[in-house]
Amino acid sequence: MYARTRLSHSGSTAELREDTLTDRGVVLFIDGAEQSHVEVGDPDFLLHDYLIRFSTLLTTTAPRLFNGAPTSILHLGAGALTLPLWVEHRWPHTRQTVVEIEPELVGFVLEHLPMRQAPELVTGDAADVLSSERATRKFDVVVVDLFNSAAAPARVTRAAFFARVFSTLNPQGLALVNYGDDADMKFARKLTATMLSATGDPATALLSAPQETLTATDEGNLVFAHSPSGFTQQERDRVWAAGPHPHGVLTDAELLAWTREGTHS
Repeated sequence: MYARTRLSHSGSTAELREDTLTDRGVVLFIDGAEQSHVEVGDPDFLLHDYLIRFSTLLTTTAPRLFNGAPTSILHLGAGALTLPLWVEHRWPHTRQTVVEIEPELVGFVLEHLPMRQAPELVTGDAADVLSSERATRKFDVVVVDLFNSAAAPARVTRAAFFARVFSTLNPQGLALVNYGDDADMKFARKLTATMLSATGDPATALLSAPQETLTATDEGNLVFAHSPSGFTQQERDRVWAAGPHPHGVLTDAELLAWTREGTHS
């Protein structure tokens, strides 16, 4: 499979190419940079580390938070719809909404990687959408997958933005944020501290990442999770046991201490 389209908001080129690493993989590239991977015919297969962590957190907390399955999920950022495809396969009756700033991207992906039930599409900047009247809607799950480095726009890394993200959650809800950083983790520590402040209670948060990322010895992606009702010790243990290993799961005092490490170097 090889297809391309021009994205009108950014002027970038989106391409879908076959992946040589897996049997039926398709990769979305934006201006030549890999964005997402989908295994055609097997939505349960997740190649990227952070998506495995997303799925683990969803399946681990779903029995307690959602009585088995979430009824609604808001995705801020679409990519190749890898997570929406996984959700549809796992929980076919879950309603999904995608916010994407590029008007053509979701339609382009669905043309080549169709879903049984296409998600509701909201075209616009995530920060603007959450500031609009749509922000009155509540969701069981909110997924933030908008950026992957310190080059992220300031408007989607401020405490006010995450306060709006967390305010869209139902009382028994779950927010998941994917972000990455260089090996020094300066951006990641600062952003994590910002998100902790936006939760209103750091005890309701959890951080999962590869061990070499947490020790600031290698670049990588991190997953921040927040639930207004917090996480049980059993859930924390299950998230750690699921891996991918070696990795770490930080909460409470350990998580607060991690955000402060390296700030005086």
